[in-house]
Order: sequence, then C-alpha cells, then structure tokens
Amino acid sequence: MNLCSSVGATASSTSSDDAQAQQTTGREGSRAGGSEQPRSSAASAVGLTTHCFGTTAFTVPCSSSTDHQYSSQPSQQQQRQPQQPQQQQRINSSSSNNNDMPPETTRPKVVTVKHPESNKPKPTTKKTKPIQADQDVIKALQRCRDEGIKRLDLSKSSITVIPPAVKDCIHLTELYLYSNKIGQLPSEIGYLVNLKTLALNENSLTSLPDTLQNCKLLKVLDLRHNKLAEIPPVIYKLRSLTTLYLRFNRIIAMAADIRNLTNLTMLSLRENKIRELGPAIGALTNLTTLDISHNHLEHLPAEICNCVNLSSLDLQHNELLDIPENIGNLTNLVRLGLRYNRLTNIPSSLKNCKNMDEFNVEGNGITQLPDGLLAALSALTTITLSRNAFASFPTGGPAQFTNVYSINLEHNRIDKIPYGIFSRAKDLTKLNMKENALTALPLDVGTWVNMVELNLATNALQKLPDDIMNLQNLEILILSNNMLKKIPNSIGQLRKLRILDLEENRIEILPNEIGLLHELKRLILQTNQIQMLPRSIGHLSNLTYLSVSENNLQFLPEEIGSLENLENLYINQNPCLERLPHELALCQNLKYLNIEKCPLSTIPPEIQAGGPSLVLQWLKMHSPYRQM
Repeated sequence: MNLCSSVGATASSTSSDDAQAQQTTGREGSRAGGSEQPRSSAASAVGLTTHCFGTTAFTVPCSSSTDHQYSSQPSQQQQRQPQQPQQQQRINSSSSNNNDMPPETTRPKVVTVKHPESNKPKPTTKKTKPIQADQDVIKALQRCRDEGIKRLDLSKSSITVIPPAVKDCIHLTELYLYSNKIGQLPSEIGYLVNLKTLALNENSLTSLPDTLQNCKLLKVLDLRHNKLAEIPPVIYKLRSLTTLYLRFNRIIAMAADIRNLTNLTMLSLRENKIRELGPAIGALTNLTTLDISHNHLEHLPAEICNCVNLSSLDLQHNELLDIPENIGNLTNLVRLGLRYNRLTNIPSSLKNCKNMDEFNVEGNGITQLPDGLLAALSALTTITLSRNAFASFPTGGPAQFTNVYSINLEHNRIDKIPYGIFSRAKDLTKLNMKENALTALPLDVGTWVNMVELNLATNALQKLPDDIMNLQNLEILILSNNMLKKIPNSIGQLRKLRILDLEENRIEILPNEIGLLHELKRLILQTNQIQMLPRSIGHLSNLTYLSVSENNLQFLPEEIGSLENLENLYINQNPCLERLPHELALCQNLKYLNIEKCPLSTIPPEIQAGGPSLVLQWLKMHSPYRQM
C-alpha cells in the first residue's frame, strides 16, 4: 500500500445561473399571475403541484423532489388558518414571499386530482408518481381550460409531446415543462398570449415554433440544457423578455437581432460553443448580468462596454487574449470573471470599477498588474492571482491589501515576500504562496497575527523563523516540499493549530514542544529523515491522522498508545522499523494501519500477511493490556 498525500487547496470560484434562475423565475412568475398564488412548496415536497388561478387551485401529481426550482414557501398566515375540510386543508396553495401580490378576496376553490391507481384522493403526506400517460397530460390541460388556471406545472413528468389542446389554456401566465423529453413544441403554443414565464429547460428541443412570437408578454424564457444549435430566430421577436437562459446548448453564434431585446436584464449563454460576440451586444444597456463563460471567445467587442448597468460579467473559461481598454466604463461591476483565459495583461481603466469585491484572474499568463490597480479597488476582499507568471508581488505597496482577507498567489515565480507588504492587511487570514520560489520568509512574519491558514508548500524554504510563534490564530500550516532541516521549538506556541504538514523536507528530529499542540488533528511527516518521534507526541489527544511513512524510524514510542482518537496511521517504508509497541493496541479508534515495507521481525510473517487488522489483533493478544 502506497501513501500519496497532498495537502493544500487552490481557491477557485465558478459561476452558475441555476440559483439565479430559481429566484428570477419565481419572482417573475408571481408578478405575472396577478391575483393567483404560487404552488405550495409543502405540496411540492410530497409530490403534488398546486396551480392557482384567481379563486381556484388545481393540483397535478409531479416529482417528489424537495429542491424544486420554482417552489415558494408557505406564509405564516396560512399556517395560522383554522381547520378546514380535509381536501382543502391538504392542498391549500401557499402565498408568495413577494410583497407586491394583491390579497385574495375570496377563499379559493380547491380541486384534488385522484391518483390513477386509487379511488381515493392521494394524501399530501405521501409521494405520488409523476405523470406518465398522455391522457394525464390531456386531463391536466382540460382542467386548465375549464377552470381558467394561470399557473401549470408539468415538469419532471416524462412528457414527450405537448398536445395541441394546449391552445385552450389561454389564461396561463406561467407554464413549467422542464425536465421532460420534449423534442418540439406545437405551434399552438402561440395561443397562450398571456404567458409571462415559460420554463423549457432540460428537454431535447432543437428549435422553437415561429408562433411563439404571439406571446408578446413573455418575460422569462428558460432553455437551459437543450440541443439548440442556434438561438431560435423567434426569440429575437420577444421584445418583452427580461430573462433569457440558454446555458448548455450547442449555440455557435449570436445574431445581430439580439439588439431587439433591449429589456433584457439577465442573459446566460454559459457552456455553449460561441467563438464571437458581435457588437450588437452593446445595445442591451439594461443588462445587469451577462454570463458567457465556458465558450471559445478570443476577443470581446468594444461595444460591450456600453452595457453600463452590468454588475456581473462572467467571462471565465474562454480563450480571451485581451480585454477592451474601456472596460472601466462598467463602473457598476461587482463581479468580473476572468479565470482561465489567455490574458497577458489587464487594462488600467479597470481602476474605475471600485465596487468590485473580488479580483480573480487565475489561470492566465499575466506577468504584472497595472501600477496601483489593486489599491484603487478599495472594496476588494479576496484577490486570486494564482497560476500566472508573476515574478514579484503586484506593485502598489501595502495599500492594495487594506481590506483583503484572502490572497492566493499559488503557482507563480515569486521569490520574495516584500517586508511590510501586509502591514495594513489587518483582516488578512488566508495566504497561499504554494509553488513559488521562496527561499525565506520576511523578518516581519511575526506581525501576521490574524493569519488562520498559511500555505507555503513547494518552495525552497530552508528555515522557519522563531517569530512564527506570534501567529497565535494559525490553524493550518502547510510547509510540505521545502528544504527544512529542523522545526523551531517555538512551534509549540501555535495552540490553535489543527493541521501541520511537513511532508517531503529534510527534517531529522522533531522538538518536544510539538506535544503542546493539543488541538492538532493531522500531522504529516512523511518523506523526511526522522529516526524517532518524541515521547510528547502522546499528548496530541485530538490527533486523528498521523503519517510518518518514508522515514528512518527505528521504533515508535510507547506513548503512541495514548492517541485515543487516532484513526489513520501510516508508518510504511521505514526500513529500520523492526517492532511495534504493544501500546498501539490501545488506539481503539484506529481504522487504518499501513506497515508496508517495514521489517517487523517481532511479528510473525503470517500475521503480517494477514493485513493491518490482523496485526492489531496480534498486538492485543500479546499485549500486557489485553485484559483492559
């Protein structure tokens, strides 16, 4: 059994429009319905969907998933309602969280759909099966027609075809058909002239009927996870659209007619195959969120800087070679996603975007930032410059880190941390300098008193300064893959330390003070030159993981039996380790023991061949503590 241990994490951020879809669609839906109430989340959780309209509620069996995308929470007023007849009490629709909904003036009529296999109404306390048969869909549409339903949810129902009878549901303002197997929509969809929300995500659509243009009130259109090779031309005629989701399709381009959708505030084209974003995008001046991440863009049109209301612009995981010089026009930007592109520089005009709270350019080829850029972005709290080509810290001095609590410079070429660079960073709690060229730490390292996580792995550090003892809030210290020969005695002052990683150094001996780290849970010492562990290691009562593999251990101290919480012990590949202490049998929580390639002469070969569990059993049987 070989142990491969690597500790350290790279901060990364990914954007997703799923959460926004949930919030936006629910919000638009409640506004669209006038006096109707949205479907009860309680009903949704048990497999029923309530469709409300004026004074009537209609329930259709649907998925029992509790993470429904468009569900709402029941109001306190409904929870206080007096006892009602059984069916009404069971299916009462919930009220929306929106404050702009008019109050109901009459008690809604309630209709309970009977389950096909039963003559009794399906109780809401039990899960129901999704609609499977075409006749169930037809029945739902008939009730929708007869009772003037405004909200209909047929999602997650294995539907393959929408019957033409949908044209009779002219009162509908919200129609949810997501997570089905629909290949095309009928042209009759154009009769739904009052429709404001249409959710078609997670189907197999390759096009949309031209008659959809009759739905002139449509505001929210969700087409995520379909098979569209282009943006259907009819979409460009839906001028009332405010929210358009096209994520995860096969779209390769966006027509100039996109300029018609001037009411759009949210546009998601994430995870498509788009190589060019035309200048027409600049006409969408009401956009607040634009997600075009995970495509194949190499350049952005300068006109994108006309979208001055943008607060979130996600461009990560493209092939961008540059950013428009006037990107600074987007002064409302809070989030700019530039991770994993091919950028080599950042425009200095970005200094104008003073509302940004995160700066992340991970995975590019940037060698330096414009002078004073980070200092100008005074609202920044996290800075991620990892996986670039920085040879030194960004210019701008201590002022650039005033309000920052997390800095990630992993995988660059930095050989020095400037003295005093963090003198104003009173909130700095996390610093990742993994995979750089550091040979020493600055003399003022002891002033980083609020540091909680410090990752200095894979550098060329030869010494750890005594001042490390001042980092009293430190919980994670990663020093793996350096050139350390010893650890200072002052390490014992880090009383909050939970993880200490010293893997792959040149350490020969550990200080006794390591036993003072009573909060330590993981101690990684593999691939060093350690001959013995200090007896004080028995004081690490919270230790759950100990790796001392690939060293020169000759024995384990008896005190190791005091590690009552130890679960994983790696002592493999210690060529001089010939015996194990019987006290090891006292580690009753030990779940994994790796003794591979250790010449344990005191333990019979057949016992060793039986694996770690048999070795522990043998130790127990031959231990003076076997009666305990």
